[in-house]
Amino acid sequence: MRGDRVRDYEIVYVLRPDLSDEDRAAKIERIHSLIVDNGGEIGKTEEWGKRVLAYEISHQTEGFYGLAEFRLEPSSVKKVEDRLNIDEEILRYQIVKLD
Repeated sequence: MRGDRVRDYEIVYVLRPDLSDEDRAAKIERIHSLIVDNGGEIGKTEEWGKRVLAYEISHQTEGFYGLAEFRLEPSSVKKVEDRLNIDEEILRYQIVKLD
């Protein structure tokens, strides 16, 4: 590792709409703790609620949207993405670097 400097990112995620309130809260907490466990720091978070998807994903026409801003070393982003990719309750996500 080259001593990457910490950068600002945001993640927008879409969760399965059929999760209970408790399961959804636990999944959101799991996403946040995954970032923290990899050396990150969570900033602003927002829950946008259930919305109709632009196209069907995994036989779902709706999804629960949320956003989190965070700080993390670039080398750790791949570790977070690898874990998010295998979670079947996360329909889609996107991590972008903020300026």
